[in-house]
Amino acid sequence: MKKKSGFTVVELVVVLAVLSIFVAIGVPNFMSWIPKYRLKSAARDLYSNMQLAKMTAVKSNVNCTVTYSTDPDQYVLSGALSKTVVLEDYGSGVNFNGPDDETFAVTTITFNSRGTSNAGYAYLSNSNNTVYFRVGPLTSGVIKLQKWVGGSSWE
Repeated sequence: MKKKSGFTVVELVVVLAVLSIFVAIGVPNFMSWIPKYRLKSAARDLYSNMQLAKMTAVKSNVNCTVTYSTDPDQYVLSGALSKTVVLEDYGSGVNFNGPDDETFAVTTITFNSRGTSNAGYAYLSNSNNTVYFRVGPLTSGVIKLQKWVGGSSWE
């Protein structure tokens, strides 16, 4: 008499039931995480592109600008570099919007050959307006990326 190896139908059904329970619990949590991740990615990219504009202005000894637009939500880097970033490409309703419906303090940020600029923030939000980021330089040229924590606080 030979021993047969393998799984029984009952064992396979039990494993599939356990896996389906894990999936049912995990998918809604994952789906709520995606819009926040995309918004954070868009904010970090704006921060990086501002750094790029600043460094290009210093390196090339010319002014570089970042110009915001809300129709469609996009920003354009110009000067010694040329790049257009459309927020719609991030998905999940990423747009220029902040708490109290702020969009941006100024529509154009200009970095000069010394790396300094005019000050102003761009505000980014997800489609639910539940998470906010702001990105922008100070007049010294230091670029900040901050998250809204409620009240009137940014961190």
